[in-house]
Amino acid sequence: MSGDAGRAPAFTALVMAGSRPTGDPLAAAAGVAHKALAPVAGRPMLAHVLDALHAAVAVQRVVICGLEPQLARREPALRAIDAARPLEIIAGGATPGASAALAIDTLALAPPLLITTADHPLLTAATVDEFCAGSAALTAADVSFGLAQAARVTAVFPGIRRTHYRFRDGAFCGCNLYGLLTAAGCTAPAVWMRVEQDRKRPWRMVASLGPRILIRFLLGRLTLDDLTTLLHARTGLRARPVHLSDAAAGFDVDSVEQQRAADAYLRRALRP
Repeated sequence: MSGDAGRAPAFTALVMAGSRPTGDPLAAAAGVAHKALAPVAGRPMLAHVLDALHAAVAVQRVVICGLEPQLARREPALRAIDAARPLEIIAGGATPGASAALAIDTLALAPPLLITTADHPLLTAATVDEFCAGSAALTAADVSFGLAQAARVTAVFPGIRRTHYRFRDGAFCGCNLYGLLTAAGCTAPAVWMRVEQDRKRPWRMVASLGPRILIRFLLGRLTLDDLTTLLHARTGLRARPVHLSDAAAGFDVDSVEQQRAADAYLRRALRP
């Protein structure tokens, strides 16, 4: 883990573990009651995420948002984690943004906060610490977000569909890692709630900034700095990226195909 991580302020981690009201296809295919419980390398995805967060130097508290407590404690791997370090679970909202906003309000959480998702089984403690240290080192930032180079993600997971964000200075995959670094940053989930239904369709998210910006984005003329400047002008929030070294940080699991790829990757990584 990063040596700088130990000097970073301690983060509270929120794990978004809600489910779709209409049911999740991955959960149905896996024969489990909740997407977060879908297995990768023989353990629920959520268990891998919790392992990474609990092992990270920069994280002092972990809160699971949106999973029914009885489901968690019925699952052997999560029950074992609970026995060693009691799980803190809070009710979620209708969307990840709503869940984060609810947790912040209900628990009166103060920054810095780390937000990630239960469908990120390839997350590691090293990546968590790299992200938290990078976020803490940012100046004049309310919000941070993790990015991995799309070409590296594709090289590690060839043929597996991932959402790419294409800018003039490169193509990137989101890493489902967000830092809320200031009191203003803690209002970001409310802003995100207005656009998160389009998170898999980047052009529609950019369209909310206006047609001229959308055209620049579609033509590949928008840089990351352009985007963060525009977001600041539109929302008042200062957002900055944190570029992560592990390509697997840019790979979450939304489909059976992605589940199989993550399973194969993790089994190789765990092989003696």
